[in-house]
Amino acid sequence: MDIKQLRYFVEVARRRSFTAAAAALYVTQPALSRQIADLEDELGEVLFDRSTRRIAVTEKGAMLFRRAEKILEMVQRARDEVMKTQELVGELTIAAAETPVMQLVADVVARFTEQYPGVRVQLQSSNAVDAALSLKMGTADFGVFNLPADLNGLDFFVLPEQNRWGLMTRRDGIFAGHESVQTKELSGVELYVPRQKALQNLWAGRMEEGSLRIRGTYNLLYNASLLVRSGAHVLCIGGILPEDDDVMFLPLQPTLATEVAGGGRPPGRQRPRAQHGGGAAAGDQESAYTALFEGAECCHWSGCGQGDKKILEKDLHF
Repeated sequence: MDIKQLRYFVEVARRRSFTAAAAALYVTQPALSRQIADLEDELGEVLFDRSTRRIAVTEKGAMLFRRAEKILEMVQRARDEVMKTQELVGELTIAAAETPVMQLVADVVARFTEQYPGVRVQLQSSNAVDAALSLKMGTADFGVFNLPADLNGLDFFVLPEQNRWGLMTRRDGIFAGHESVQTKELSGVELYVPRQKALQNLWAGRMEEGSLRIRGTYNLLYNASLLVRSGAHVLCIGGILPEDDDVMFLPLQPTLATEVAGGGRPPGRQRPRAQHGGGAAAGDQESAYTALFEGAECCHWSGCGQGDKKILEKDLHF
């Protein structure tokens, strides 16, 4: 039994609905159900009566609910007291994929640095594969990943907004006058696609077998967008780069939306201590990472106590 499971349990008990609780916690319903099932297995008790449309706590569930509320209140009070006196210094490195959802993380970082002015933040533009590798090697502390991606071994959570995919192309090109593009219209068109293999497979699965023609790959969209001005067609996420008189973004139809995850190093993995005084000691980096990760996961996307929410949630309007 851990704090996350208790938080999830309390949210379900209060809302009497797994669907409503999952939405409030900004997690998927299967992930929430799995946590509750694990908790019930550990305790050897059924905590919810699921036989009716609106679930209700059982007698044992009601007993746990009373205790869990008090535990979460004590944890929140302890966190608030520690955060008030804690002075973090050091360096926090964020390896981030190109995605409009990065704005959520940027808002968290802004509030975080306001509270901890002694922490210096470094941003690294990356794709999910490289970001995950940086985290596993200990050269980055926090990552933002465009899914699907192999995040095995990392501690991550899914963010509440999604990427919308489409085609970046010239306004006077073969798709002139279009407001969107059908998947079948891309058959045989030479395309530049993300280097991330999982995303290539995703696209290939949406098109007729053998019809995806990859002209080349890219890591950062800005460089690929320069090819568009010369007549290339680029499959990409919308909302990253602005459109102009020459270049437009056409959303894919049917809509293709993919999730974005935020997360960090495997539990307990610290970054190497700086060799020449240019960064923070490993302990400081671990504290800074923990504060940001818990602030992001618990306060923005997992709906925990109100104390940290007041610090970090203001700009997200959740």
